[in-house]
Amino acid sequence: MNRIQTPLVARSSLVQQVLTAVTTDRGAVVVGQRGTGRTTLVELVTRHLSADRYAVTRTTATEAARPIPFGLFGQLFPVSGDPALVPGRIRAELVRRGRSRTPLLVVEDAHWIDDRSANTLLGLAHDGRVRLMVTTRSDTATPDAVVALWKDRHLRRVDLPPLDPTETATLTQAMLGHAVASTTAQLVYQWTGGNPRLATELVRHGSVTGRMVHDRGLWWWRGQLSVPPHLVELFLPEPNRLTPAHRDALAAVAVSDDLPIELVDRIAPDAVEELEDLNLLRTTDTDDGVAVGFGHPLLQAIVWSQVSPARRRRVASALVEAAHQSGHTTPDPATVARWQLAVGAPVATRALTDAARQLRPHAPEQALRLARVAFGRDRSARAAVLLADALAEVGSGREAQSVLHQATASDRSPTGRVLLSAALALHRCVTERDPASAHADLRALRAVASTTGHDAIDGADATVLLIGQRPADAARVADRLLHRLPDAGAVSHSALRCRIVRTMALALLGRTDEAAVAGAAVLADARGQHARPPDTAGLASAVLSLIGLWRDGSAPPTVTDPVLGRWPRLPGKVPGTGLRAVDWPLLAGYARLLRGEYPAAIPPLREALAQQSVGFRLFRSEASAWLAVSLAATGRPDDAQQVLDADPPDRLAVLPGLRPWADGAVAAARGDTRSAGRRLEAAVAAAHAAGCWSIELQYLTWAAQLPPADQPVALADRLTRCIRHVEAGRLVAEARGELALSDSDPTGLLQQATRLAELGLPRRAWRLAEAAAARASPGRDQDHAAAVALAGRLRTALGVPAPNPASPALTIRETEVAALAASGLANREIATRLVVSARTVESHLARVYRKLGIGSRRDLRTHWFDSLPVGGGPGSRTTPGNYPV
Repeated sequence: MNRIQTPLVARSSLVQQVLTAVTTDRGAVVVGQRGTGRTTLVELVTRHLSADRYAVTRTTATEAARPIPFGLFGQLFPVSGDPALVPGRIRAELVRRGRSRTPLLVVEDAHWIDDRSANTLLGLAHDGRVRLMVTTRSDTATPDAVVALWKDRHLRRVDLPPLDPTETATLTQAMLGHAVASTTAQLVYQWTGGNPRLATELVRHGSVTGRMVHDRGLWWWRGQLSVPPHLVELFLPEPNRLTPAHRDALAAVAVSDDLPIELVDRIAPDAVEELEDLNLLRTTDTDDGVAVGFGHPLLQAIVWSQVSPARRRRVASALVEAAHQSGHTTPDPATVARWQLAVGAPVATRALTDAARQLRPHAPEQALRLARVAFGRDRSARAAVLLADALAEVGSGREAQSVLHQATASDRSPTGRVLLSAALALHRCVTERDPASAHADLRALRAVASTTGHDAIDGADATVLLIGQRPADAARVADRLLHRLPDAGAVSHSALRCRIVRTMALALLGRTDEAAVAGAAVLADARGQHARPPDTAGLASAVLSLIGLWRDGSAPPTVTDPVLGRWPRLPGKVPGTGLRAVDWPLLAGYARLLRGEYPAAIPPLREALAQQSVGFRLFRSEASAWLAVSLAATGRPDDAQQVLDADPPDRLAVLPGLRPWADGAVAAARGDTRSAGRRLEAAVAAAHAAGCWSIELQYLTWAAQLPPADQPVALADRLTRCIRHVEAGRLVAEARGELALSDSDPTGLLQQATRLAELGLPRRAWRLAEAAAARASPGRDQDHAAAVALAGRLRTALGVPAPNPASPALTIRETEVAALAASGLANREIATRLVVSARTVESHLARVYRKLGIGSRRDLRTHWFDSLPVGGGPGSRTTPGNYPV
């Protein structure tokens, strides 16, 4: 483990504010919470001050010296005599020390200052001959004279807020020296509230204890929250200030997370108000009443570690009794199970199974422990399936199958055996990555099972068919099951999953309008089922977001828990953690990929691939292919190939044709456009065979960016045919844009460019606008002025430099040479690949550099691949403005 560095967090705008106040006015008061970096800010400001112009004197107020009159200044020089004369002597001494320089007095922690020192500070600020830089805490009572420093406008008040999530991530990365997973950065931010000191201490503690792990090029927090022991004193008061009732109230919240205030009052009357005054608890108004939680996210881990087992049992028992007597029922099964387990009494099996389902997406180890207890008490088929799911989520897929095998052999109920066999087929599909065999097993099971077991079989089969790239068959099986169910059964867990499968299948088949309606309905029903697993509603939300990305790009972001981030969930708090949901890296990266923001898509997709390579690995193929395509599109074909070699897209995937599409993008980035065309043709064929018009249209759109000789046969006709089958406006607009480029119609190009810009695709719109401006007739064509204006606006938004009209466009051969050079190949390697001499390659590169206005391979990589679309490597069409597109 490398030594952890603690970087200074410089906030340039705040430094400038304080520096300006000190140099041009009387000074400033820096106000911030404990640990927000007040001292660091003062140090940064003093570093910017010239020692020849300013004489800096520093002192710090302390709680111990507060009873001493003029105690703040007694640290600097002797203070004695008539109290009325002391302030004048202090001012004279500071001026004398400065000699010909401007005296600057820096006072830290002014909230501890004694009254006479505070009044002296106010007098110095009023006099103005001594500049002041004062720091105080916003969460502590401050003397009135210090408040008057900014209230009476003697000094400028500068508030020092906590770090925002981006700044917290920057701090964490700077400490660790490598990129940090966004979910881990969010954990650090939410746990510390953006407090720099707490974030620094927590990251250092995680590194020392092994909770901060470096895996797949990213830093991750693994395991439960653990707080450094020396931080405990920052949050908990002295032990003698906490009464037994206080400790009971804190233990009750620690064992429950947020609690209704009436339950806490039954256990510890009047304690909540007193603890709220100590900033240990906080109350929040909710739809169900007033909830009690901790005043800081770190307090739950701190208090939990200090609650004795005896108190834990007693408080949990009191909570169970209080909830029963008050008639209050909690919708959180994990909390109920936690109470009962802490009591040590027998726990209701239903509470255990509900809690295990709720915890499995973000706390699989805890879910597994609960599932084992539940299965030990209830050997039912449903308990066995729950245990198998928990085992698979922690990566024990073989053990999960063994549990289902044994349960099937011992279960005497025909319905139970069918349920277990269907679950076993699903687990085989996921573990062995073989949907076809799983579908065959389910067909055989259906042939021998009674009609009462067909619901379980069809539910599993619909899922297997969807993740086996057979959406039409998945929709058919889902419809068959849903038609058998009464309306009341349409909100059961299996029915909701089946409806989600059907919605996704409709979107793949091009029926996105119908899918959007169906998705909204299933999401509404899933939201209303509090007892359902959280990933059910999360999956419905993810499918609806994907549909929105394809239709108009207006879909709200899909979120996940910041602990593991494998499964989508609904926005809000993650039960039992006190954490809020964050953006799901998988769909966040895909959204950027669709917008052509390839560099920005790489970090979330790299993170998503790591998350999807553990547990069920349901979306691993998508994460791998999307990451490889993004890397290839940014001129990193070798990195993309490494991704495909390490985590190859396989037979288990929702989207068909992922591997040949990714291979085509890599080949295009290497300049092998002929191979790229063949690979993309294979991807198109896979999508067509699956009936996935939406995916086929995307692959054909990317293939249209290859040189005409390497494009699929009859590409324009096939694009036109796909457009007729796809309702997704965004996908259709991109395809129409490629058709407009091939038609060379300025009016059509301008119309499609405008449409793409409206749909939030500025880079793709810019390509068409540039082409429209080049093909329209200057001075005589009305479209020319509009196209030039649109291209200029988009170019500015994208940060693309204006083209040089004096330079001609790159030829196809120059394009090939440029892309190969940008991918990292040496001149001799390029010459061998293109069957030309090395000198010819050098000549081509010289012309490329001149036309693009650059001077090196590094510039070529930066300027070339940042403006390329997926598949837009060598041979891509270039605009007359000389920018490869």
